[in-house]
Amino acid sequence: MLKLIMVLLWMILLVALLCAEAENMTEVRGELGTNVTLTCSDQTSEIHWYMEIHSQFRACIGRSFSSAATYCSPDFETKFSILGNKLVIQNFRAEDCRLYFCGIRRDDSIHFVETFHLLLDASTSNPLKDCIMTQFILTISVSVAAVIILIMGGVLILLCSRKNKSSKQVEEPSAHIYENAETLWAIQGKVIHPYRARHH
Repeated sequence: MLKLIMVLLWMILLVALLCAEAENMTEVRGELGTNVTLTCSDQTSEIHWYMEIHSQFRACIGRSFSSAATYCSPDFETKFSILGNKLVIQNFRAEDCRLYFCGIRRDDSIHFVETFHLLLDASTSNPLKDCIMTQFILTISVSVAAVIILIMGGVLILLCSRKNKSSKQVEEPSAHIYENAETLWAIQGKVIHPYRARHH
């Protein structure tokens, strides 16, 4: 019961945080291949920039100082450019569509002041074409999966049938030897009688 209450409280806190972020959220649209600039409303000399990697997981991009900027990863220096209170996303691609956050340091923690939701400009994308492409990729994936399942099923059936044939071949000679009872008794008599004769 206590666990259930804790889970419910956690969910309520999460919803409250999301609602608070949604109030300060700015939608920004960009065209593929262009540079997109996000401008933080805070004008302090030290601005921290983060981006959402997975749901509720934020990764540090970097921070600005009065004279220069530092980046949290060397790879970010080629993708992002931090200029004062601005974050420039260079060569915008579809995978760059995500949430971005600007914040300031307060009491040894980062306080986020603004959230940006970066979206692909609707005029640069064709929803019908995207939908058809998605359906095509889904159809191909399902077809490939079905072919793989059929091949695996065929291989299993082939292996089982070979195993059954080999086990029958092993059993048949022994069954054939014992089919004729007279021959069996005759063979046993030849083996047993000389043994008895030696002992008499």
